[in-house]
Amino acid sequence: MSTAEVFPPERDQAEGLSSALERRLAGLAETVSRLEARVAVLEGRAPGGTVPAAVVATEGPGPVVAAPPATADLPNPIRLMGLIGRTCLILGGATFIRALVDAGTIHRGWGVALGLAFAITWAVLADRARHSLDSAFHALASILIAYPLLVESTARFGILEPGLAAFLLLAVTGLHGAVAWRRSLQPIIWLATLASLGSGFAVMSGRRTIEPFLLVFLALGVGTLWVTYGRRWHGLRWPTALAANLGVLILTSLAAWPGGVPEAYRGISAGRAMAFALALAVLYIGSFAVRMLQQQRVVNAFEKIQTLLVLLVGFGGAFRVALATGSGAGILGAGASAAGLGCYATALRFAEDHEETRANFNFFTFLALILLLLGGAIVLPQPVFGPLTAALGMGMMMAGLRMERTVLFVQSGIFLLVGAATSGLLGWSLRAFFVAGGAGAALPLPGLLCLGFLAGSVAWFLLRRPADAATQRLRPLILGLGAVAAIGGGALVVRVLGATLSSGAPQADLLAALRTGTLSLLAIAMAWFGRRMPILELRWLVYPVLIVTALKFLFEDLAVGRPLTLFLGFMCFGATLMLAPRLLKAPPPKGGGDDPNASIPEVDS
Repeated sequence: MSTAEVFPPERDQAEGLSSALERRLAGLAETVSRLEARVAVLEGRAPGGTVPAAVVATEGPGPVVAAPPATADLPNPIRLMGLIGRTCLILGGATFIRALVDAGTIHRGWGVALGLAFAITWAVLADRARHSLDSAFHALASILIAYPLLVESTARFGILEPGLAAFLLLAVTGLHGAVAWRRSLQPIIWLATLASLGSGFAVMSGRRTIEPFLLVFLALGVGTLWVTYGRRWHGLRWPTALAANLGVLILTSLAAWPGGVPEAYRGISAGRAMAFALALAVLYIGSFAVRMLQQQRVVNAFEKIQTLLVLLVGFGGAFRVALATGSGAGILGAGASAAGLGCYATALRFAEDHEETRANFNFFTFLALILLLLGGAIVLPQPVFGPLTAALGMGMMMAGLRMERTVLFVQSGIFLLVGAATSGLLGWSLRAFFVAGGAGAALPLPGLLCLGFLAGSVAWFLLRRPADAATQRLRPLILGLGAVAAIGGGALVVRVLGATLSSGAPQADLLAALRTGTLSLLAIAMAWFGRRMPILELRWLVYPVLIVTALKFLFEDLAVGRPLTLFLGFMCFGATLMLAPRLLKAPPPKGGGDDPNASIPEVDS
């Protein structure tokens, strides 16, 4: 055996002693770590500011990782009771200040200032506290002192003026919100916000002063909206928005009160009430638009509901005040129309048909439609508003065919129907068919223009219609628009023929025969077009028209007709009953039945 492979006895003993010392030191280190973890659990914290993932124990030869106890995440009851006691001491200090004020030792004004300073001090200490639980209790104490003090000193004792009280209320709420934001204390910001809203309504009711606290509600609403975009405390935006809506509703209702503003609220100004109402709509809708444009995010449920509410409460309230006072309606209508055009311009940013931006496009286009209809109805005279609305409807139809967006077709139908109603076309057409004596006067120029836009829109859709799937979805809309156009065109034919065949008002029997003949021609035309364009399913309208014609012939023609007019009526209605079903059952022409779009030009994509 080589002597190089044999270790001296002294070296082997030294290495054994070193290894034993290392194992002993490792065991001591593990024991210390375990004790530190257990002490941290008892104190409600983790060493180094972190929660221990496990408690290290040494059982046997090696370390064993034990699961943390179930109460590791809960605060120590002893520490929790200490914090509650500290909060009671803080509230006791505030009560002592109140006692000094009641005893006359301190002037009420100085007492209010001292109490607010005391509350603000604890809010600052809450921000500087080492642990979140300490911060939460200090902020809670500050909230319990500040808001009751502001309400009592303003509504009960009248120490603070409403304007100053509103400013202090907003400042204190901002301070508590900043502390909650920095320390991630969601319950504290909820308590501060709800306390601020409740205090505002209490002082508003007690001092009969609305405008300063409505300004606070608007600031809190918009501020909370933008804050919650970053921190995802989304539920907080609901109470602030509802408070702002309710405040505007109260203000505009009092400003538009029948007989004038109530005596207790004589300080309310109609101009300021309209300004607050419009500010509510502009601030919220503008914030929604800016945020969606910046982040390319999808409109959510809160934005949809709040937009509807601010239109009803804000714009509707301003319009009520304008009607009650007799001023400002023109400016209001012009502003709404300009906002509608701005919404259409915003919608163009989401014009590309992507799944994530389609909801935004629909949101802004419908918002633009509402604003344009409301603003145009206010600022424009009715003979101008009707044709202009119908022209917008035809433009929307062309845009829908080019962009292939269903929402544009729906808006086209709304614009066209509103134009037909406001221009008098619908009423005039129904009188021409169903009122004794006919329509009376000729169709006015606005109604004639609307009829042209309506018929042109339907014809343009039939010439340039999109694929069959899209056409099937739009079939009820196009059938409705086509029916209105057909009724208007038929009424115009009845009026022209009646004026041609009779020097004055047409006789009842002649008018009945003309109506029967016109309805019969409409039924035959629908049957013929239904065979040529089966995709539109015009057969749905043929049989209802035949039923209406039969009832009209029985109850009108047979009652007032002469032999000659009855002969004409029988001939027209009989020919229709023979031709219309045959046309519906006949096979479609070659090239037009299997592929309804075979002879239709392609739609530009």
